[in-house]
Amino acid sequence: MLSTSLAVGLVVVLSTSQVSNSQKTFDIIGAFEYESAKLASSDHLSEMKRRIKPAGSSNLNNRPVIGVLSQELDEALEAKLPRGHNYTSYLATSYVKWIEAGGARVVPVIIGKQKQYYQKLFAGLNGLLLPGGSAPLTGPGGYAEVGGWFFQMAKEANDAGDWFPIWGTCNGFELLTVLSVQDDKSRLTDCFSEDQASPLHMRGAWKQSRIYGAVPKHILRDLTQKRVTINFHKFCLTPTNFTIFGMHKFWNALSVNRDHFDLEYISTIEAKNYPFIGTQFHPEKNIFEWTPREENIPHSEAAVNVASYLSRFMVNLARGSRHKFKQGEIDDFLIYNYAPMYTGSIKVDWTFEQAYLF
Repeated sequence: MLSTSLAVGLVVVLSTSQVSNSQKTFDIIGAFEYESAKLASSDHLSEMKRRIKPAGSSNLNNRPVIGVLSQELDEALEAKLPRGHNYTSYLATSYVKWIEAGGARVVPVIIGKQKQYYQKLFAGLNGLLLPGGSAPLTGPGGYAEVGGWFFQMAKEANDAGDWFPIWGTCNGFELLTVLSVQDDKSRLTDCFSEDQASPLHMRGAWKQSRIYGAVPKHILRDLTQKRVTINFHKFCLTPTNFTIFGMHKFWNALSVNRDHFDLEYISTIEAKNYPFIGTQFHPEKNIFEWTPREENIPHSEAAVNVASYLSRFMVNLARGSRHKFKQGEIDDFLIYNYAPMYTGSIKVDWTFEQAYLF
C-alpha cells in the first residue's frame, strides 16, 4: 500500500486530467423526483420480495447463517499485540454485529486452513461477507485465495440454481473486482478517500438493481442527499478502468463518488447474473465504530438507518439460500465460540472498537 504522501501525489496528477462534465464516462443521477422513484406501499413490499429472493423460491430461510472472512494481521495490529502471540488473522467485530443486526447468525471463515474446511462451511452457510481492511488482493493462503475459492464455489452454485449471495465491503469490494476479471491482477487506481463521508451519486441501472431498486423513499433520500456513507480507502475503481478492462460485462456500476482530490470512482457494484454486491464504503462503521481518530464516521439517525437497511438487505438475500449445517454441526463453527478483544481502548488505540483474533 502506498504511503499517504505518495498516494496524494499520484492522485493530484490524476485529478488534473479529469474530463469535463459533458465528457464524463457515466451519466450521474444526483437530483431526481423522489415521488417518481417511490413505489406504493403494497407494490414496494412485493417488489422488494421479488428482488431479494431467487427465482422459483417459495419458502425463505428464516434462520440464515452468514460467513465473515478473516484476514491477515495488519502492521498496526501486529505492533500492539504482546510478543510471542500465536495469532495469524483477525476479524473486526463491527462486521459480525452488522450481520447480526440484520437478523442472521455469523460463522467466522478463518484463513489458513485446508480447502476441505471451506467446502464444508460453504455447504452450511447462506452467504458470505468479505470485510474491509488492508489484506492483499492476490497471493496464496490468505484473504485473497480463500475469498477466491468462495467466489468460484458461489458462481458454480448459482449457475446450478443454488442461491448463494456475497457482499464485499471496501477491501472486499476491491477483491471482488480482481476475482471477476479472472487474471489475478488489480485494476485499481491510487486515490485518497480516507475518513471521507459522502452521499451516493446514483448512475446507470440503479433503479433496476436489487440493492437500490426498491429502497424506501427516506433511505434513498438520505443516501443521495446526506453524508451517510463513510470511506477509508487508498485505491479506487475508476469508470475508465471499469470499462477498459471489461468489468461492465460482469458488473453493473450503480453509484459513483469523488475522493479528496476530485477523482471519480465507483462506489457500488452489483453482478448482472449473480447475487454479488460490493460497496466501497463501510455501512457497519455508522453503527459500531467510535474511535475519535476517525471523527467523520456519521452516527446520525439517517446514517444509522441507512446502515441498518443495508444489513437487513444482505440478510434478506441470504434467506434465499437453502444451505444448512448438519444436526449439531453448527455449534462448533459459530462466532459465539470466540471472545472479542477490546482494541479501541486508549491503551490499545486501534481503529476498530473490538476484534476477534484467530
